[in-house]
Amino acid sequence: MPDDANVLAIEGLRAGYGALEILFGTDLLVAPGEFVALMGPNGAGKSTLLKTIFGMTAVTGGSIVWNGERISGRKPRDIRRRGIAFVPQGRCNFPLMSVDENLDMASCTIPGTRRADRDFVFDLFPILRERRRYPAGYLSGGEQQMLEMGMAMLQRPRLLLIDEPSVGLSPQAIHQVFAEMLRINAEGCTVLLVEQNTRKAMEVAKRVAVLRLGQVIWTGPPSAITHQQLGSLFMTGRLDMAPDDTVFPTV
Repeated sequence: MPDDANVLAIEGLRAGYGALEILFGTDLLVAPGEFVALMGPNGAGKSTLLKTIFGMTAVTGGSIVWNGERISGRKPRDIRRRGIAFVPQGRCNFPLMSVDENLDMASCTIPGTRRADRDFVFDLFPILRERRRYPAGYLSGGEQQMLEMGMAMLQRPRLLLIDEPSVGLSPQAIHQVFAEMLRINAEGCTVLLVEQNTRKAMEVAKRVAVLRLGQVIWTGPPSAITHQQLGSLFMTGRLDMAPDDTVFPTV
């Protein structure tokens, strides 16, 4: 079992909600500094995998090892203290409170947060510094998503879990949010992304992992798979060859 610093190793993971099991022996290895996109059809277990890593679902089998330590079964507050942050799907900020006040609220859940950490967030997302006195509800959809990521980045995580950040955003806002995720990754933070916008995710991810029926059935760089093959994996679980199809670009 890998024990290198900042390696996420998931082996034979089984998890779900009460009696409803969603993950059926999931295996995934994420190296330090990677940007991995979790892809798959609806109900494949992508969001459940992120929530399980963050301690929000019941683990019934297998293991999650982070930084050489088994973390499966721990509470979210314990996961957070170990350098993992989670940005859930949807807007979870306080719309009537200012950007500054939202960051204050996030700071209350992160022991040891300093003013320098607030400046670190504003350096990552300069628009938030400009809007710091604005109520969060007055921000654009893209700016609200940046606030969500900023609240998570206050703790300077080494692993950032992001669930469907493009939901409800305009094309321009999606471009801005994905550019910020690339910048976070370039700063050395490992990113594990769940995203239904497959084309956009394939443009930014260094590697893709395809889930189907609660298991990772394929993983590799975007350049190794075509649009048609990805669709085939989603529908049938098979990687049908399509030599005349174009592969996803890499950046």
